[in-house]
Amino acid sequence: MTRLQRHLLFWIGYVLFKTYLNMSDNPDLPLGTYVMIIEGQLVFLLVKVPVVYFCFYVIDRYLHMKWKLWTSIAALVGAIIIGSVGISFCNHSIIMPFISHAVSTTSVFAFSSLLYHSFTLTFVAGVAVSIRLFRRQHQSTLREVVLQKEKTEAELKYLKGQLNPHFLFNTLNNIYSLAMKGSGETAEAVMRLSKMMRFILYEAGNATIALTDELQLIKDYIELEKLRYLNRLDIKYTKNIDDPTQQIAPLILMHFVENAFKHGVSESKSRSFVTIEITLKNKLLNVSVVNSKPGVVPNGTQIGMNNIKRQLNILYPNHVLRINDQQEYSIDLKIPF
Repeated sequence: MTRLQRHLLFWIGYVLFKTYLNMSDNPDLPLGTYVMIIEGQLVFLLVKVPVVYFCFYVIDRYLHMKWKLWTSIAALVGAIIIGSVGISFCNHSIIMPFISHAVSTTSVFAFSSLLYHSFTLTFVAGVAVSIRLFRRQHQSTLREVVLQKEKTEAELKYLKGQLNPHFLFNTLNNIYSLAMKGSGETAEAVMRLSKMMRFILYEAGNATIALTDELQLIKDYIELEKLRYLNRLDIKYTKNIDDPTQQIAPLILMHFVENAFKHGVSESKSRSFVTIEITLKNKLLNVSVVNSKPGVVPNGTQIGMNNIKRQLNILYPNHVLRINDQQEYSIDLKIPF
C-alpha cells in the first residue's frame, strides 16, 4: 500500500466514523440525511486536513530539535484555535445554508461551538499524529534490527577471518616440525591437514554445522598433534553426545583445543598433558579443556581468546565461560541450546 493510499484510507475511515457517531442516536434517519452528514464531514476536511498535516510538520520540527518545546506547543495550540474558527466558519457559511438548508442562530465565534470544534479537531489530530509516530517507531525498530543483524554478521566474518589464519598457522608449524625431523608421518599429517582445510573452506563459512562435524575436526587436530609430540604428550579426549543432529557455530570449540596445545604443550620442554571432555545432554553442552602449563609462561597476545569470547557473546549470550589459570590452565564452557 502506497503512502497516498494509506492517507486516503485514514480520512475515509474518519469520515465514516464521524458519520456513524452522528447517526448512532437515531439509526432510522432517511437516506438523504446520511448523505448530508457525509457531505458536511467532507466540507470539514477542508480545514481538518491542513491542520493535521501542519501538526505533522510541527512534531517533526520538534523531534529533529529544530524547534523548542514551547514553540511547538504554541504552534499546535494556535493551529487548533485557527482550525476551530475555520470549521465554525464552514459550518455557518457552507454546510448550513447549502447542505442543511438551515438558518444559523449563533455567531461563528460562539464559545460553545468553538469549544466543540476544538475537541473534534484535537481528537483527529491526536489520532493521526499517534499513528504517524507509532509507524515511524516501528520502521525505526525494523531498521535497527536489520542494521544490528548486518553488523553482527560483519563482525562474525571479521572474527572468523582472524581465527582461521591463526589456526592454519599453528597447524603448518606442526607439519614443518615433522618435516625438519624427516618423520615418516609427514604424509599422514598433510592428509589430515587437507581434511581440516576442506572443512574450513566448505563448512566453516556456514552459520552452523553439526556438532559431530566439529568434534571430528577436533579429533583430526588431536591426531595431528600426537604426530608432533609423540611420547611427551598425554592426551585424553572423551565425548558423550545424546543428540548428534545438534547444530553449533563452526570452530567455537576448536579454538579452546587449539589454545591448549599452543600455550600448554608447545611452550613446554617437559612432559605435558591435555584433557578434553565434551558432553551434550538435554540441550546443554558442557566443554572442559585442561592443560599443563610450562614452567615459564611467555608473554603473548590474547587476540584468539578475545575473538572467541566475542563470538560467544554474539552467538550464545546465555553461555557461561570460566577460565582458571593457576597450576594448570582450564576452561569450562556451558552453552544452553
